Amino acid sequence: MWRKRVSDRFKLGPHYTIERFGVVMAALSLSGLLVVGMTVWGALSAGNTVLSETALYNSTFVTSRTGVEGTVNPVYVNRDRDRALVLMKFEIPSQMSSDAADYYVYGTGIDGGPGGGPTTLDTPLAGAVYSFGNTGYLGIILEAPDGFAPQLINLTVRARKELMTPRNRPVATGMDRSFIENDQWRVVVNPAARGAEHLPALDSDRLPEPEDIFAGTVTWRTEQAKRKVLDSRLADMKTQLTRISNYTSQMAQTSVRVGNDPSVRLLPPALPSAIDGDSITGMDSVELRTELMEKPSSAIEGVANKTERAALLDTTFPDGYLVNTYTLHSSGPMSGGTDFDWRQRSVADGYFETLGTGEPSIGDYLAHLSEQPIPSMSSRDLRWPLSNGDTINDVRPGDTRAKPLIELRNNAMTAYDEYFALKRAYQTVDLLELLVMEQTLDQVVSESTKASGPTAASFRS
Repeated sequence: MWRKRVSDRFKLGPHYTIERFGVVMAALSLSGLLVVGMTVWGALSAGNTVLSETALYNSTFVTSRTGVEGTVNPVYVNRDRDRALVLMKFEIPSQMSSDAADYYVYGTGIDGGPGGGPTTLDTPLAGAVYSFGNTGYLGIILEAPDGFAPQLINLTVRARKELMTPRNRPVATGMDRSFIENDQWRVVVNPAARGAEHLPALDSDRLPEPEDIFAGTVTWRTEQAKRKVLDSRLADMKTQLTRISNYTSQMAQTSVRVGNDPSVRLLPPALPSAIDGDSITGMDSVELRTELMEKPSSAIEGVANKTERAALLDTTFPDGYLVNTYTLHSSGPMSGGTDFDWRQRSVADGYFETLGTGEPSIGDYLAHLSEQPIPSMSSRDLRWPLSNGDTINDVRPGDTRAKPLIELRNNAMTAYDEYFALKRAYQTVDLLELLVMEQTLDQVVSESTKASGPTAASFRS
């Protein structure tokens, strides 16, 4: 309800023409306070504080006719701050065209006075539209040869092709007819603000290739998050193997009387091939940090041979996460899974070509793996032998003397089950997701489209 009151009060949204659009379309977090419905005039009169900091003013959008929803990524800029990227994603990619030529962008400035109408841009702009295949991502490149001025830019993005039936809704009084006749939405940005993020792919002299933009934004974020999961997964697996080793040592040291035998011990079970003989080597994050303070990275095993991109991914986590160097050693991947050294390379460097799968493509390889059954294991079903030739199940339920062996078995069972579950997730989910990312990036290379010139973007200057 409050959003509607603010929208009506300050003439936001498609119900009002561009000539009357003059208010920031989002809530900004400033010094811990929620600033809602702040006018451009208010932002400018407050010493340009908001304007100089905030690069993006609405993180979501809804198209005016078909109601397709989407999100807006942070605004990206090049090092010289004369090129910017506004990256959007449709919630359901199939609802919108994947051809860049099916979109048109119109940009204006926004008047800083209380009227909040459109105004000319303080610096001339040019633009281009990028569609990243069927990923649902759409990008707008803004070029400012003289650099971006500290000014809000109102971008109206129009879809020339509708893949959804327009919604049947009443027309509000004063509604801009362009929003009735065309499926479009607005994004308000300020690339000159300090909040814009640097994107190296924008630094080239020429317009960047779609795959470079995608690899530096979408792939980077998802891959870095997945590398953190993989790194943590290996640390957890290492912990469970340590527990298993500890319980195995206890088995050799713990004996009880069973029947006439005064010294009966629990023996380790025979394990399924999926985990039999597994080990994990390497340094934990604390050990690695100590090594890096004493030696150059080129002299540290597990770090020295990383590609430049892999090294950056592992040393630039937003939350300061520190990686380990753990490596899994096993007889082979689980059924339905894979195993490869993901640490030394990245998705953009390419993993598939190093696997030697014999399959012609990632898609074929993933399809082959999907036909294999995913293994399962319950350590309760394993045979837990005793040193007297019996099994733990042969011990009489009321024999309290065997309690230490039963408790030891139960503890070991938990460790085996947890390790198996961690390894299964690691090989049949996590590593495959890296290959899916690589496949997606390959599709972006082959399926992306670009549109530029006045038929793709124009600006009021």
